[in-house]
Amino acid sequence: MIDRNYQKQKILVEKFIKKNKKTDHRVILNEINIDYDTLIRIISDLRKEGRIK
Repeated sequence: MIDRNYQKQKILVEKFIKKNKKTDHRVILNEINIDYDTLIRIISDLRKEGRIK
């Protein structure tokens, strides 16, 4: 089950990727307070949904 915190983090990561045009894990982890496992899961979900390349 996906909770509200996950959804907020997902939106934050998506906005960051669209603004900076970077999906580099190191850059995102340095800028956003998020753990690595959650970040990988979010990026995977966004790619499945077709929101990022």
